[in-house]
Amino acid sequence: MNNRPLNGMTIEELQTNRKTALVVTWMLTIMLIILLGMGIYTSVTKGFSALMAIPFALSPIAILNFKRIKEINEELKIRGAQ
Repeated sequence: MNNRPLNGMTIEELQTNRKTALVVTWMLTIMLIILLGMGIYTSVTKGFSALMAIPFALSPIAILNFKRIKEINEELKIRGAQ
């Protein structure tokens, strides 16, 4: 994803970044939920595994991406392009 400041991007760049971030973030979120479910299932059937920590360790990435999407939406709203 682009690390440039939002006020330095064009409306088209903001919309493209928003769309890309939404797709990638939702894919990551779904995969983390699946991984958590698999970890719970494995823990119940075979005992606790250290792999249960992975969804919790990677969840801040999704949180930061959702925060970035919110910032992009706010910038687009300020510009009146949403």
